[in-house]
Amino acid sequence: MKMKKFYVIGNNTSKSLSPIIFNYWFKKYNIRAKYGFVEIKKANINKEIDKLLKNKDLFGLNITIPFKQKIMKHVDILNPHAVKINAVNCIKKSKRGVVGFNTDWSGYGKALPKVNNLNTKKILILGYGGAAKAIHYFFISKNVKNIDIANRSKKRIKFIKKIKYSKNYKGINKQISSANIIINTTPNNPLTKKQIKLVKKSTIVSDIVYNPRNTAFLNQFPSNKKVYGISMLLHQAIPCFKIWFGFNPSVDKKLLQILNKKIS
Repeated sequence: MKMKKFYVIGNNTSKSLSPIIFNYWFKKYNIRAKYGFVEIKKANINKEIDKLLKNKDLFGLNITIPFKQKIMKHVDILNPHAVKINAVNCIKKSKRGVVGFNTDWSGYGKALPKVNNLNTKKILILGYGGAAKAIHYFFISKNVKNIDIANRSKKRIKFIKKIKYSKNYKGINKQISSANIIINTTPNNPLTKKQIKLVKKSTIVSDIVYNPRNTAFLNQFPSNKKVYGISMLLHQAIPCFKIWFGFNPSVDKKLLQILNKKIS
C-alpha cells in the first residue's frame, strides 16, 4: 500500500503547525500517510499546483494565505460553503476529480465559547481577507444581524443583500465600545491605544494568528475572555481530516502539549 501524501501550501508554510497536527493523528490512528509543507511563490502558483495535483500519491491539500481563492480554478467540484465564501482551504482528490472545501467558517464556530443568544450580539471583525470572510459567513449562518467590518481599504461586504462596504479603522469607535465579540483577522494590532480603552471588559476578543499565542492584539486585553488562533487552527483541521478519512479525530492532551511547546 502506497503512502498517501498531504501538504499545506501557501506562504511561510515551513512555520505551519498543520504538519505536526496531522502527522500526530496519522500515527495515532495507524494511517499510512505523511503530511508536509510546500511554499509557493505567486509567480509559480499554477505550475506548482498542477505539478502537485498530478502526483498520484497526493490525496489532499490544505491551502493557506494567499492562495485560498487562486486555488479554485484548479478544482473540479466545489462544496457549497466554499462557493459562498469564495475560498478553499481544503482539497480532496477523488474519482470524481479534485474537490474543494472550506472548513474555516465552521472551525471558528467550534473555537468560539458558548455565547447565549448569539444572534443578538454585536460583532466587530477587523480585516476582510479570506479568513475574515469565512468568519463573517459563520455569524451570518447563525442569523447574527449586527456585524460590523473594518478594513484598511474599502471592501464590499459579502453574504448580505444590501450593498455595504467595510468601515475604516478611524471610524469604528462606536462599534468598538458596543461590541460583544471582536475578531482580529489582520497580522498585527490595527487599533490605537485610545480605541483599545473603549473595549468593554465583558467583550470576547479573538485573533486568528496562532503563534505567538498572545498576539500584539490579544496582549492589550489581559482580563478579557479570549479565543486563541490555535483553537481555530485545530477546529478547522478536524473537518479536513474527516473529509479525507471519514471520521473526526480527537484533540487529546498529548497533542495540545506538543503544540503548546511550539507556540511562543
